[in-house]
Amino acid sequence: MPAETSTLDITGLRAGYGPLEIIRGLNLRVEPGEFVALMGPNGAGKSTLLKTLFGMTTITDGAITWEGRSLRGRKSGDILRAGIAFCPQGRCNFPMMTVDENLDMASYSAPKGATSVQDRDYVFDLFPILRERRKQPAGYMSGGEQQMLEMGMAMLMKPRLLLIDEPSVGLSPQSVQKCFDEMLRINRAGCTVLLVEQNTRKAMQVASRAAVLRLGEVIWTGPPSDISFEELGEIFMTGRLPGAP
Repeated sequence: MPAETSTLDITGLRAGYGPLEIIRGLNLRVEPGEFVALMGPNGAGKSTLLKTLFGMTTITDGAITWEGRSLRGRKSGDILRAGIAFCPQGRCNFPMMTVDENLDMASYSAPKGATSVQDRDYVFDLFPILRERRKQPAGYMSGGEQQMLEMGMAMLMKPRLLLIDEPSVGLSPQSVQKCFDEMLRINRAGCTVLLVEQNTRKAMQVASRAAVLRLGEVIWTGPPSDISFEELGEIFMTGRLPGAP
């Protein structure tokens, strides 16, 4: 499908976990090639939104359209095959396996017809440290290196949209910078990125657009340059928009 049609459109979305509703009438549109940072206080629904997009919650109302097709009711495997990959918060899933073995596990879900050697080289080009660590158990790597491995596993899926949840949690300042550098490289290579990140200053530096959530709704969206960090903090705390009485 042409890249220009790779638009995510969320309208009136209500979702949560069983009877517990977290997302409450949320609207958001993500255009091809954007790097959108989801921001907001704890409990705003940011991580729940990513899980909902990947088919991991209960949707009670609204619509999610990706490339002109509805994602509502589709399972995670179907969503992955539709071109959306998810990097959940936390470290690698197979810590006692080597980097190569972790990538092997991811490749089982890779699109049919993919050339594994070329795909592996693409991941190693994105994350050169993984080439150096390819025979090392993943659990022995630093937190930042494990996060890169998770993103590398996701990139084997050749996603057109990458959902990333709190990648900097527990990382050293140096690893945080590397992590953000790699996310920018992924985005500049043509992959749309939807990021949830606790480090709002770093997120504002790399994102092309921010979307602020509060109580399960998007209450402000725009380029990070359109809002100061202090105004962002006030929105988090009060829900009051800049310039509002």
